[in-house]
Amino acid sequence: MTSRFFSCSPPGCERPSVPSVPQVQHNWPRRSYGGRQLPRPIRFHDGSPSWLLRVPRVASFAVGLPSSLVEYLVLSEYATLKFLETTTVPAPRAFSFGICGTGTDHVVGVSFTLMEELRGTPWTGQGVSGGKATENEKERVWGGLADILTELEKYHFPMAGSLCLQSSELEVSAVVSDRVLVLAPKGPFVTSAAYYEAFAEQYLELIADGQLYTEYPVNAYLVYRFLKDNATQLVSQEENQMTERFYLKHVDEQLKITGIIDWQMARIVPLHEAFGPSLVTADMNALCNGEFSLSPDDLILADMLRIRGLSDVASNVTDEKVRRHFWGLALEPTWTYAQPLSDAILKVFGVVEDWSQWKESALKEIRD
Repeated sequence: MTSRFFSCSPPGCERPSVPSVPQVQHNWPRRSYGGRQLPRPIRFHDGSPSWLLRVPRVASFAVGLPSSLVEYLVLSEYATLKFLETTTVPAPRAFSFGICGTGTDHVVGVSFTLMEELRGTPWTGQGVSGGKATENEKERVWGGLADILTELEKYHFPMAGSLCLQSSELEVSAVVSDRVLVLAPKGPFVTSAAYYEAFAEQYLELIADGQLYTEYPVNAYLVYRFLKDNATQLVSQEENQMTERFYLKHVDEQLKITGIIDWQMARIVPLHEAFGPSLVTADMNALCNGEFSLSPDDLILADMLRIRGLSDVASNVTDEKVRRHFWGLALEPTWTYAQPLSDAILKVFGVVEDWSQWKESALKEIRD
């Protein structure tokens, strides 16, 4: 594809290494289009380190995104990256951002973030040889992740939500969205229970409105109502007995981790969630098939945290409730695919009845 040129004028360009940049070359590569982002490398003619232009996709695989959510995604990720610059977490420096709706997009025409381009290869489970990573190689990865979590444990916040810039100051604001971008920003929340209840409540509203799980709305409604009613089970006993603290969590995270790039969906969450089982270490086949168990990688990461002196934090890795709460029914199109997930949710929360028995009891409770 033919290379194109544009003038670079955002405030972030005014830095010592590049006092002015009259022309910046960008090539539209066919590789690495990203998941929720359209990333584009920016090469400077004077040989300065490359930058990355990231533009949120205006549609996820589930829904089209309103412009207000796209803009909030940019604002929140920029704020998160600026916070991370004050830590030792390996993350790209954020140079500037543009919001189309406020006219601060510098004539680009879309909302975007300008950040440092980190060198490295995205890790998808491969080892040095290119095949599947060995256990020793994976331990190196989890060791790097444990170092990052150990650093993040030093910083706590008074509320659950997502970071945002308010009058040039970092503040905890509304939670950006959920993993699949179907929820509107809500919050912030001063208690863990309110935070978890709000997640389930928004799903209940979308189901009742006919926007989600249209093939099995009654079953889906019962499951998310159960999650809302049992939100207090997600709050650890220690958190109940003290003033709650909340920590930064990367929502979906090389053999040496050179950096974590995508912080778009990061949020401030309760300790139990921040350091508990996540999708990073999950056995995704088991998770999607409704199998209830911790993965070997979950346990390795817990050991890595204990080695680093975070025994209290590592104890959160033994409970899969939060992971199941947020995975929910995973927008499965039919009940055949969703039922194993609902069975796993009931099991992890201590329900011994099978689905049919439990559903009958749940419907009776609603009628009464």
